[in-house]
Amino acid sequence: MTNSGDFRRYSYQSDAAYALKAFDVSRSSAAPAYAPKRQKDLKVRHNNTRKSKAQLAKEQRAALIKAVCIMFTALAFLGMFFGVLHTYALKNELTHEISDLQTELSVAQSENTRINSELNSLVSMSMIDQYAVDKLGMSKVQSNQIRYIDVSQFKEERKAAALMLLEQTEAEKAENENK
Repeated sequence: MTNSGDFRRYSYQSDAAYALKAFDVSRSSAAPAYAPKRQKDLKVRHNNTRKSKAQLAKEQRAALIKAVCIMFTALAFLGMFFGVLHTYALKNELTHEISDLQTELSVAQSENTRINSELNSLVSMSMIDQYAVDKLGMSKVQSNQIRYIDVSQFKEERKAAALMLLEQTEAEKAENENK
């Protein structure tokens, strides 16, 4: 028997005699023989006692009840399985609907941003000035065109005109009553 850590293995590598010792037949690598244990033979016992019809009917009813219970249990499990499957399908549909609505919302928001920027560009002061000069033929106000009005004088004139109008309407009413 050789040891895997044997120093001779490395020192005599070129020696053919040593290489032949590696094929030592005294050492077997085959698996040990395995003899399975014999199991006991099954014996069939014959039941010579006969059951009455009442006992047979009772056993049949018990077997039928067990079969019905098993069927109802299987149906309940199938119902739950298809219920869960249905809820997953609904969840999937709703998820797709939410995704579609979010896509529509993002498209609408980007359209809103585009329209607002277009509106801002149209309403800017430079665009208004350009439109007034180019399209309407207007010119910018110069300092000699500015006139200041005394508001207190305007209020007094307006008050006097209103009193005069009130007196005229009262006079016309008096004439209409006299007629």
